[in-house]
Amino acid sequence: MSLEAIPDEKARRNLTSRQREALVQAEFITSGLGDDEVVVRPTDDEINQKYERGEIRIVTESGRYPLDSVSKMVSADNYKMDPDYQRRRRWDVAQKSRLIESFIMNVPVPPIFLYEWDFNQYEVMDGLQRMTSVRDFYENEFALTGLEYWQELEGRHYRDLPSRIKAGIDRRYISSIILLKETSHGGEDPEQLKRFVFGRINTGGVKLTAQELRNALYEGPMNRLCKQLSSFPALRRLWDIPENVEELIISPESALRDDSMLDFDVEIIGAPDPVPELYRDMSDVELVLRFFANRQRMLHYRDNLRDYLDEYLKAANSYDEATLEGLKAVFSETMQLAYDIFGENAFRRRANGKWRTVPSVSIYDALTNVLSRLLPQADALRSNSEAIIEGLDGFYEENARKFNLRGQTRSDLMDREILFEQFLTRFV
Repeated sequence: MSLEAIPDEKARRNLTSRQREALVQAEFITSGLGDDEVVVRPTDDEINQKYERGEIRIVTESGRYPLDSVSKMVSADNYKMDPDYQRRRRWDVAQKSRLIESFIMNVPVPPIFLYEWDFNQYEVMDGLQRMTSVRDFYENEFALTGLEYWQELEGRHYRDLPSRIKAGIDRRYISSIILLKETSHGGEDPEQLKRFVFGRINTGGVKLTAQELRNALYEGPMNRLCKQLSSFPALRRLWDIPENVEELIISPESALRDDSMLDFDVEIIGAPDPVPELYRDMSDVELVLRFFANRQRMLHYRDNLRDYLDEYLKAANSYDEATLEGLKAVFSETMQLAYDIFGENAFRRRANGKWRTVPSVSIYDALTNVLSRLLPQADALRSNSEAIIEGLDGFYEENARKFNLRGQTRSDLMDREILFEQFLTRFV
């Protein structure tokens, strides 16, 4: 009998029972994730009254800073340059040079956004790359390269510029918009309001990914755990992320296209980028979040994955320390087991004795869920690694329809899990 014909409603019901049994203590989220929640909508009068009360009011002011003063700002004690909701992006020398070229030509550059968390104490909400690039140039840390209109300045540091060019740059300004401390929060958590504003100012130009927005808007213990576990060595090997990626991200060869900060395309030059986009856009963090969220997705009847991940993260941020420690152990042991059985190919399709080159999220979602429930049989699975791998050709051939689809609905995930579970339990 073909394995593909097996998943049915009875098998799915049995799967949800096994999934509930596999949850660690206090992991199950009892509310906030279902589609059937009753929403009480306010009346127009209530909405008008809220607006008139002005409970949430953003107070801002604008500023302009001479470029030659930016270095002092960056190093000043009253400016926090790396709040935890910032993206992982880093500019290479060519991108920094293009920014300086924009100032030389007086091309409009987007303003930086600052958040005044206490009087005269600021966080850089947006514009970190621009500020540090100006600082680095004035401190002669890089020479201009990859210029489009001022090739005559190629290879020159700030100190080497002709006097008129240097004077022209010195008279330029970088603009700012400051979210002042006087902002009224209306009972909202000030941190949440700050993250909301950060998300809004980053939805133009090159948009933040869903995970970058979650990182900005839903900070908490679970979000921090996901970021921490994204550096787990086995996860990085399984998704082709260099284990030393943090060191590579500041190398000259590491180029990042981020056209939202410049008014013309950035030309990527030199060697291929050693830092995968999977790391740059925080998709690796989303993989960790997906692992945890999928552990009870079957129990909450959600097909809109993006909304479900949002809601799960918000709810899971309330987990206590013991629950988070339990989940950390489950994740680490599951990723290590996947690597021990399949090597670096765990999340790749296999056919005719060969692995596909790109890992699949669909395989990752289903396989990791199954392996997390089979951790008590980990030794048996490891000892049968060779036989498991040999059986994958037939497994994927017999179930090609399920694993060729990109479907990410609850039923898609359930069917893939059932198939993996049936296959792997033969070896324990």
